[in-house]
Amino acid sequence: MERVTAWIAKAAIVFLYVPILTVVVYSFNASSTASKWSGFSLKWYGEVFADRALLRTLQTSLNVGVVAAAVATVVGCLTAFGLIRYRVKGRTAFLGAILLPLILPEIVLGAALLTVYSSVQLPLGVPTIVLGHIVISLPLTTLILMGAIGALDDSLPEAAADLGCTPWQTFARVQFPLLRSAILAAFLLAFTTSFSNIVISTFTSGVGSTTMPLRIYSLLKTGITPEINALGAMLILATVLLIFAVGLRQMRSILVGNGTSDS
Repeated sequence: MERVTAWIAKAAIVFLYVPILTVVVYSFNASSTASKWSGFSLKWYGEVFADRALLRTLQTSLNVGVVAAAVATVVGCLTAFGLIRYRVKGRTAFLGAILLPLILPEIVLGAALLTVYSSVQLPLGVPTIVLGHIVISLPLTTLILMGAIGALDDSLPEAAADLGCTPWQTFARVQFPLLRSAILAAFLLAFTTSFSNIVISTFTSGVGSTTMPLRIYSLLKTGITPEINALGAMLILATVLLIFAVGLRQMRSILVGNGTSDS
């Protein structure tokens, strides 16, 4: 049984990483078609940086992702504190309403958002994309932070108050340092969800507010080109570097904590 489980795990890893490696390898393909290898070349990376339309969509996606993730993380943190620390009436219904976007198909949610925007005559653009991405990111940040806040010791606020801390000081000096990793994880997950979203962006974007996934999707209609592979390889590299940076930071904090406790 253990051998079967090991083979299944290896097959899953191969299934996940072979397409990623294929994208990276074919980003160096000298041929103008992605399906035929004709030699090593870096020219497609130059094509990516020369494609101003693609770079504008990348900037739009970054701006939307950062704003949507930041708002969703802050609101999710406040919501998680309210749901965990205060037993208010209608708590279950309120939590269900927040988590509803996780259950609804995105195409239904996108059509609903478009209907609301049309009803209030809100012009489609970057703000409407941000609002749509906040809607789909808020359930994720709320769930992550509810678990982290629920794991905190309930006596921390009382102990901090006994030492003269105000509620804000209690959060800033006691609770926030303990929640920093969870808040960062919530932000990164919300940013990734926003950055890679296509369905909600399709319904909520307007003229001049095309995101990078929408741009790539439109390019794929004419076939996969090495330029798309080069862009994908750069995004993979950025993701790996971000993961390593966050991982090293967490490792450093753990080592510093162990060193302090040993001393």
